[in-house]
Amino acid sequence: MIGETPASPDESDEKDAAERRRERRRRLWQLLIDWSPVLAELAKLALQQLS
Repeated sequence: MIGETPASPDESDEKDAAERRRERRRRLWQLLIDWSPVLAELAKLALQQLS
């Protein structure tokens, strides 16, 4: 964003909000990927208990 001048303060706020949403979404996916082996094991244990 160096050298870019937003058309209005609202546009700048909107871009900042969109960037925060993208970052939050990226962190959530990374967390799910990191914990997927644990979640898979928990799901397997739950299914064994229900069987």
